[in-house]
Amino acid sequence: MRLSQKIAYNTVISIAARVIGMALALLTIGILTRALGKEGYGQYATILAFLYLFNALADLGLYSLQVREISKPGADEKKIVSNIFTLRLTALIIFLGIAPLIVLLFPYSPQIKLGIGIGAISFLFLSSSQVLMGIFQKYLRTDLAAFSEFSCRLVQLALVFLFFKLNLGLFYFLGALIISCFINFILNFFFAKKFISFTLKFDFLYWKEILKTTLPIAVSLFLTLIYFKIDIILLSILKPQGDVGIYNLSYKVLENLIFFPAMLVGIMMPILSHSAVVNRERFKKMFQKTFNLLLSAAIPLAIGGFFLSSSIVVLLGGRDFILATLPLQILLVATAIIFLGTLGGNGVIALNQQKKALWVYLLGAILNVVLNIIFIPKFSYNGAAVTTVITEFLVTFFLFWIIIKNINYTPSFKILPKILISAFIMIIPLWILVSPSNAPLGIGMLFLFLFLAVIIYGGIFYLIGGISREEIRELIRLKTERK
Repeated sequence: MRLSQKIAYNTVISIAARVIGMALALLTIGILTRALGKEGYGQYATILAFLYLFNALADLGLYSLQVREISKPGADEKKIVSNIFTLRLTALIIFLGIAPLIVLLFPYSPQIKLGIGIGAISFLFLSSSQVLMGIFQKYLRTDLAAFSEFSCRLVQLALVFLFFKLNLGLFYFLGALIISCFINFILNFFFAKKFISFTLKFDFLYWKEILKTTLPIAVSLFLTLIYFKIDIILLSILKPQGDVGIYNLSYKVLENLIFFPAMLVGIMMPILSHSAVVNRERFKKMFQKTFNLLLSAAIPLAIGGFFLSSSIVVLLGGRDFILATLPLQILLVATAIIFLGTLGGNGVIALNQQKKALWVYLLGAILNVVLNIIFIPKFSYNGAAVTTVITEFLVTFFLFWIIIKNINYTPSFKILPKILISAFIMIIPLWILVSPSNAPLGIGMLFLFLFLAVIIYGGIFYLIGGISREEIRELIRLKTERK
């Protein structure tokens, strides 16, 4: 199979698997919300958000560094992967081991505190698996990673459904998460070993070199997770767990959607890293192509989602969660911004400007905490959602500012009018048929409207020259040019 064919195959398989995986994840959320209710689901969300912060501490920026290092010509892949995998595992054991102790200082119920101790096991498997993703990207076998994730999602859904039928409680649902993450890790570990025969390796001198290089990335990622998850932590302290449940339902939609820009940029990251060093003009060209694709997806997503948000909320959580509609509408704006921010963050790493980005993420974290402390007591989950939009906008703006200053290049917005024309034509049937009654649609009608919106937007966008087959082929061709 030619390289261009492999890229096309992996891209299609990854997208298809992610769409199916997202559907399975949303089904799982639908069962969890009905099994646990607003308060119980809020407890579940609090446990995971708390663990996310400690998982971020253990991340150390190793995934991004590994992708960059093994993409370099002549890289010693076994040494790099063995040491990075061992370092990530060591950090996870340390930081996830601390989490159940730190939570004792928080004003949480005994159930939440015990749940954090149990849930930490799932993050050990989840994060160990994630650091292997760079191997699949390097060897263009992201289809294997997609299969692992699909298996993980399917197992979790089956177990959650079983425990729901048996009328079991919170800890059993955490157990379902642990089992599914373990399966995901085992599959990814087995597949990754086929390409690079890595082992546990404690080369402390190399670890020191790794940490010196990756420290700005690690701090930036931790600060990103601070403003990505601190809203749920603060909400869980300042407001009832029911409010956490409502906010987390809308936030889960955001989390599932932002995988798509992460996947696209992840596929592009090896060549972005390579071209940033050897050919800046190619970097600019690929950056613009990726920017256009992300922008053309982000804007219709936010606009179309506004009209369908109440239907999505009722589908996922039932009418008990209808108050999640407004925060979802707000967070869809944040989602659109994150689409571009993902490219900005990875572009900064590819250009080796992560030290400058550190100040951006620090500003974002401080601003997010301050605004949440101000807005949450007054506006609860709606205030947390608005804070997310403000933070993501400012962080994305400054990330792009770093790139613009470094390579003297500003991304073009020439495609924007075509995107807006296509998006506003797309919402005409939504405006006529959904907006007047504001009544949630049934599941059949919801998917019909989603399908209709995609067809209308994609068709109009193609007809007015928003994107052509030649541009898609060119993007694939650029990705295959490794020299």
